[in-house]
Amino acid sequence: MRRREFLAAGAALALLPRARAARASAPRLVRAAPARAAIAGSGYPDTEVWAYDGTVPGPELRYRQGERLSILVENRLPQETTVHWHGIRLPNPMDGVPHLTQPPIAKGGRFLYEFDLPDAGTFWYHPHLASPEQVGRGLYGALVVEERDRRPKRTAISSGCWVTGGSIARRVSAKTSATSSTRATPAGSETR
Repeated sequence: MRRREFLAAGAALALLPRARAARASAPRLVRAAPARAAIAGSGYPDTEVWAYDGTVPGPELRYRQGERLSILVENRLPQETTVHWHGIRLPNPMDGVPHLTQPPIAKGGRFLYEFDLPDAGTFWYHPHLASPEQVGRGLYGALVVEERDRRPKRTAISSGCWVTGGSIARRVSAKTSATSSTRATPAGSETR
């Protein structure tokens, strides 16, 4: 590889993190709108629903712990709506409670939800305006926040037996990436 090619490749690599950051900061558009969905199964007509992005449940939103959620909700429903992010620690103005933490999203309107995701877990999102009707018609979805550390927690279990003073003892060890425990049990006892 010539020096010029090497420098060009290095410059291209240097721009990659900026391109990823620009992509990550653009809000994802989610539309709340009337739709039709196959709720009852094959052989039955589609059901009229209200849906996020045309699906019931709405799209699974997947992020990593510490990332910033940036979702632009567009309301194409025949009434106002909001989105409540159930179980997430977030700034009060992003909580989706109409007339208390935010104004409702008007028919044809948009609202940008932006906040950092401090906790990993499986959560859900749904409206907090006319909830029995809007959730009942299909407006809900899963929000999955994966742990910051991508490595799966592995558990290794090992056991050994040895003779001590004429009796047999067992030793069982369990070790995960985060913890380690070892215990000895008398011969003939159950190990859990």
